[in-house]
Amino acid sequence: MLRIAIVGCGKIADQHVHAIRRIDDCIIVGLCDRELLMARQLGERFGINACFTDLQGLLETTKPDVVHITTPPGSHHSLARGCLESGSHVYLEKPFTITAGEAESLIRLAEGRDLKITAGHNLQFTPETLEMRQLLAEGFLGGKPVHLESHFCYNLGDTTYVSALLGNRQHWVRQLPGQLLQNIISHGIAKLAEFLDDDLIEIVGTAHQSEQLRNLDAPEVLDELRVLIRDRSGTTAFFCFSTQIKGLNELRLYGPEGSIVVDHISGTVVRNKYRPCKSYLTYFVPPLRAAREHLRNARINVTNFLRQRLYQDFGMKELIERFYNSIRSGSPPPIPYREIILTARIMDEIFAQTYPARKRRSEVRNQRSELERGMSEDRGRMTEDPSQIPEVRGQTSAQASHISVSTAA
Repeated sequence: MLRIAIVGCGKIADQHVHAIRRIDDCIIVGLCDRELLMARQLGERFGINACFTDLQGLLETTKPDVVHITTPPGSHHSLARGCLESGSHVYLEKPFTITAGEAESLIRLAEGRDLKITAGHNLQFTPETLEMRQLLAEGFLGGKPVHLESHFCYNLGDTTYVSALLGNRQHWVRQLPGQLLQNIISHGIAKLAEFLDDDLIEIVGTAHQSEQLRNLDAPEVLDELRVLIRDRSGTTAFFCFSTQIKGLNELRLYGPEGSIVVDHISGTVVRNKYRPCKSYLTYFVPPLRAAREHLRNARINVTNFLRQRLYQDFGMKELIERFYNSIRSGSPPPIPYREIILTARIMDEIFAQTYPARKRRSEVRNQRSELERGMSEDRGRMTEDPSQIPEVRGQTSAQASHISVSTAA
């Protein structure tokens, strides 16, 4: 039986507990939060007694096999590193880390210790996404995708969250290099990373502030983003994040012989095979085919509902279960590390273009942190060769991985 611990007892932690309890052969053995009251309240809701305020105490006392980290992203790297160093596998909520460099370092650490780590991209494992992958495996598009489109929208109508974010310049979301965008868009970017090559030769991002947000007096917070991407093999992608478009959360894939639309709002997959019609049939047959697709989706969703497979956190439960199975069997984790790193690299480049001043400050802090960490690790085995220190200082993400991202002029 896998022993599970949760670090960070905010709102998202409840979803994790519900998902974990749907999975056989695992038990939640401990909760941890800087505010002990938060941990105790979560524990009272679900009958979990072991509550802690420090990570080390949790790890030493409960000895978990897997730790779920559901804290704000600024703490992800240090907490995940501590868990991996103690011998625990890690499920890390999105966004995985603040930078691609941090993502790479955690993955290298996990691989070096024969442990597994994954990102909380649960939308990759919803019923409609699983059906989409099956269609691709069967060759529905007639080849690899030629063009991708990911639309991810967020409703600013949650006044509790928005007022806290906009009313406090020190809010943790506003301390991220990409602010509001960084806390949300990894779901949408990860959908694209699954189908893009490692070498991206063009990323063009533009962001602005909506009129709604402009009226709330937070001039530096951007909430509208559009991104164009092209990889070396010629596949193109478009990403749209918006707070002003309602009810749109889709992935569209276009191939040589057809297209697929994955709608996460309605939980549907719409297939469109290229089949030309003669004369006026062009105006009648395609709409009938589209109507048949929607009826098919309604039938599938009714069936899933009756079989109790249609619930909000299906994707999270599926991802967690696959992650646990990979730990038990020693098989690869459900989200390839390549995709986690590529998602982080794309986000790095987007924020470098949309928040250049904040990005430079973040890079300075990361280099200083990396240098201090490297010096600490090497203290016991440092030689008199002074070249060791500059090597740590000068290492970049591009040098640490085969994946490269360059921006066209």
